[in-house]
Amino acid sequence: MTRAVVLDLDGTLVDSAPDIARALTSALTAHGLPGIDADRVRGLLGGGAAELVRGALDAVGGDPALAGPVLAAYSSAYRAEPAAATTVHADAREALQALRDKGIRVGVCTNKRTGLSHDVLAATGLAPLVDVVVGIDAVPAGKPDPGHLAAALTALDVAPADALYVGDTGIDALTAQRAGVPYRHVSWGHPLPGVTNIDTFGALAEGLADKEFHATEQ
Repeated sequence: MTRAVVLDLDGTLVDSAPDIARALTSALTAHGLPGIDADRVRGLLGGGAAELVRGALDAVGGDPALAGPVLAAYSSAYRAEPAAATTVHADAREALQALRDKGIRVGVCTNKRTGLSHDVLAATGLAPLVDVVVGIDAVPAGKPDPGHLAAALTALDVAPADALYVGDTGIDALTAQRAGVPYRHVSWGHPLPGVTNIDTFGALAEGLADKEFHATEQ
């Protein structure tokens, strides 16, 4: 029986690409480089800030040696305004509330830093609907290391077979597989073969009323 649903944050629960693109553009242009738009940023999300900056530098033809100073400038700009233009994906609020009404606990497992994750959840009104947040700075290694998701399940006091992980990238799918947790892939995420997609969070919440998910499902 599914007792907890754990979700990725950026690209899954929320579209944070506009705010991330703004902060990245500020950092890149400060170093004489072109800016980057939200659509391109969406393709770079999933691996954490350091990987994001490396991908952005490659996308705009920047020197990889600038990764350190661009990361510092990006982090400062993003912390200053992490959710001005971030939006919640359709029906997420209602679905999270429905899960909690069923007695299913809700967690977030993200390669964003924990404090920033709390800031985004608070700014978007999702914070009261989430029981546990485990960011990349709370674990020895972030996703796809299975220990990251395992830490979230430990905090929720739920076994892998009694949980479900929802994400939008191959990193999320691999994390779930390695951790022995059933996985669902949002249809608005990166196209990924061999996974079960969900078109809405509402359909997921409704399905959990009638169906058990097993750790062998991927």
